[in-house]
Amino acid sequence: MTQQREHDFLISGTHDDYNRQSFIQNMRMHILQDVSSGMEEVYEHRVKPAMVKQNGAEPDDGRDICKAMMKDPYGKTWAAMIHTCQEMIWESVGAGIERQQPHLNERVRGLNSRLGSVTLNPDLELPRYTTASDIHVMPGNYHTERQQDDVSQGALFDRGLYVFQSGFAGEDCDSNGRTGAELVKRAWPDFKPKKILDLGCTVGNNTMPYADVFPDAELHAIDVAAPCVRYGHARAEALGKAAHFHQMDAEHLDFEDNSFDLVVSCILFHETSRKAVGNILREAHRVLKPGGLMMHLETPRASEMTPYQSFRLDWDTYYNNEPFLSTWMRTDMKEASTNAGFAEDKYESYVVPDFYCVTEEDFEEAINSQDKADSTAVHWGEAVQWSFYGAWK
Repeated sequence: MTQQREHDFLISGTHDDYNRQSFIQNMRMHILQDVSSGMEEVYEHRVKPAMVKQNGAEPDDGRDICKAMMKDPYGKTWAAMIHTCQEMIWESVGAGIERQQPHLNERVRGLNSRLGSVTLNPDLELPRYTTASDIHVMPGNYHTERQQDDVSQGALFDRGLYVFQSGFAGEDCDSNGRTGAELVKRAWPDFKPKKILDLGCTVGNNTMPYADVFPDAELHAIDVAAPCVRYGHARAEALGKAAHFHQMDAEHLDFEDNSFDLVVSCILFHETSRKAVGNILREAHRVLKPGGLMMHLETPRASEMTPYQSFRLDWDTYYNNEPFLSTWMRTDMKEASTNAGFAEDKYESYVVPDFYCVTEEDFEEAINSQDKADSTAVHWGEAVQWSFYGAWK
């Protein structure tokens, strides 16, 4: 297990906190690997036959499978374990942050910016899909402020994400961003973006790989949540990375037309509404320069999964505070991109393994062997795979 990289603002807690977090990591992996493997057996031998008997056909919608699985005793037990473990992650991290406030806020407030900048907008109206739900069951979601210049939610996300990922996303919890940056670099080696925008950056963990892969580019990152923007800027400075953080809504960007060569995001769309997806894509088109590229990493859509695989994400929608995930999975991104102004023949999609899960040679092969007519045809053993959707302007 990779240990999280220490920096001046990371709060991992006391010895007891750390041990509690280690226990939760191990318990979560046990649920995902051992308990979850029993779920598929229950589905194949008990739930699926009952659904076929009742409906006269095999189930083809993950939402229907979700309802049936949650009536099964094994399914109920699995669901309770997953949800409770999610709550325990935040509890194990939150205690240390509470003990170090308000000193953490004071240290961030007194930071001397040397590399990047942070710009806040106290008048920004936060979208309801941010304020109405604690995404990931994270108390206070990304935006809640309990003190002046608060960074608590950013600190909570930074350490909580590491515990959630059990260290498999690298020492900076940046495998998503690293995979995206490496994809852009390797799929289009002649494309040299000079100005990059990351939408929905949270604390910038998936923003910073773009600074590494494209060191000559001017890097900007936005998020609606002030605590995350403040913390993300401080974290970047502590790690020696140059980026400009802005509190801004991706649906209503404050940047001028034709401003960026590359617009990216990591796991953004499934945390926004159906209407917001269209607005964000239109804004991406507006701020991109002619010949610029947008590329978004997301969870797969239902069409790219079996009904059983889809059920696992549909469950998150109903029981794990991911209220827009089911809608996202059934969004036609090619159609949505075309409606936002991108030409249909400029659409791009990839399914690639996580950059940290395979060798660089296999990663290159995954890119080069893509069948654009059937991106679901690429499989890389047990490696985590990510779906990318984008277009050229």
